[in-house]
Amino acid sequence: MRPIKAIELPAIPESGGMITEISVQVKDANRCSVYLDGAFAFGLHMNVVADAGLKKGIELSYEDCQKHLEDDLYYKAFKRCLDYISYRPRSRFEIKRRLKDLGVPEPIAKRIEERLDSLGYLNDESFAELWASSRFRSKGYGPARLLAELRTKGIDADVARQAVEAVCPPDKMEEQLAALVVKAQHRYRTENDSAKKKQKIIAFLARRGFSISDILAALN
Repeated sequence: MRPIKAIELPAIPESGGMITEISVQVKDANRCSVYLDGAFAFGLHMNVVADAGLKKGIELSYEDCQKHLEDDLYYKAFKRCLDYISYRPRSRFEIKRRLKDLGVPEPIAKRIEERLDSLGYLNDESFAELWASSRFRSKGYGPARLLAELRTKGIDADVARQAVEAVCPPDKMEEQLAALVVKAQHRYRTENDSAKKKQKIIAFLARRGFSISDILAALN
C-alpha cells in the first residue's frame, strides 16, 4: 500500500498582494483560482471565497492568505474523506487515521469528523455488521478471524462481538464449516498421510477463524 501523501499548503507570497482576478476552475466548479498582482497564487473552495468576501481589488496580507488556505484545508480534507469512503464504508478509527495521515490539524479534523457523523457516514455498529457479514459471505471467515479484523479497524470489543454474533449464528456456522471442510479436503487431496491431511485441514480452517472444537465437530 502506498503511503498517504499529506495535503500541503501552497507557497504564499511573503508580502501577500492585491487580488487581480478570481475565476472558477475548469476541473472543479466548487473551487476558484485566486490571482494576486496578475499571477496565479492559489486555489480556494468557493465557500471560502464567499465567506471571506474576496473579490478583485482587495489587498491580502501574508496572514490573510494563510488563514484562507487553512480554511480551504477543511474542504480539501473533507473531499478526500468522501473519496475514501466511496470505495467502502469506513470505521471512525480509519477516518481519524486518514485525517492524521493527511496532516490535518486536530481542530479541522474534529470538524470533518462531526460533519461526516451528521451525514451518517460514521457508525461503528453498522460498519462492524456490514464488514463481518461481507467477510463471512465472501471469504468464509469464522468468528475469531472476523473479531480480529474488526479490532484492527478500531472497533470496540463489545461492538465487534455483537456484530460477529449477529452474523454468525450456530446454523450458519455449521453450514459454512461444512462447505469449507469440503473445500479443504479437495485442497489437500494429494496428501496420502491421513494424519497429516487432517492436521492441514484443521490448520486451514483455524486460519479462517474457526475454533478447534467447532472444526473437530465438523470433521466428525
